[in-house]
Amino acid sequence: MSNKLKAGSMEMEAAFIDWLRTQGYNPADGIDPFFRASDFVRSQMLMIHDSEKEPLAEEARRHLKRRCDDATFAGQFPVVYHCLDDRGRDIRYTVTLTLSDEGAAWLARVWDGDAYLGEIHGSGSGPHAHYLDLARMHVESQIQRAGAVKRLER
Repeated sequence: MSNKLKAGSMEMEAAFIDWLRTQGYNPADGIDPFFRASDFVRSQMLMIHDSEKEPLAEEARRHLKRRCDDATFAGQFPVVYHCLDDRGRDIRYTVTLTLSDEGAAWLARVWDGDAYLGEIHGSGSGPHAHYLDLARMHVESQIQRAGAVKRLER
């Protein structure tokens, strides 16, 4: 069985992309958490001889770092924002905006470390409104309220 944790491996890149999207990380910020927490890396490490694990992992990290430095690659992912919740924890979230003639609606996906917390929905309108700022203010105010995030099973 071949090891898929090699620099340039399409399987590794696909696993990294999928993991980034489900875990809510910016590409460059997600490399270390990917190697620490992903099932893909864990399963591939089992197939590598102990003496080769560290060099292969470092080579794979360098490859992903080069990919993340490519604006075309990084541009495929939403911006990940951070704020503190009501308990002082660093919370990550992404915002998807839908614009119409009447205003904007948004959906924020929220994570705490490796845990997906759920979604926050909202909408707003008004002349000269900067909808992303409006969405972020709403999302952060909800994150800072205990129990405001709609918890979903993934």
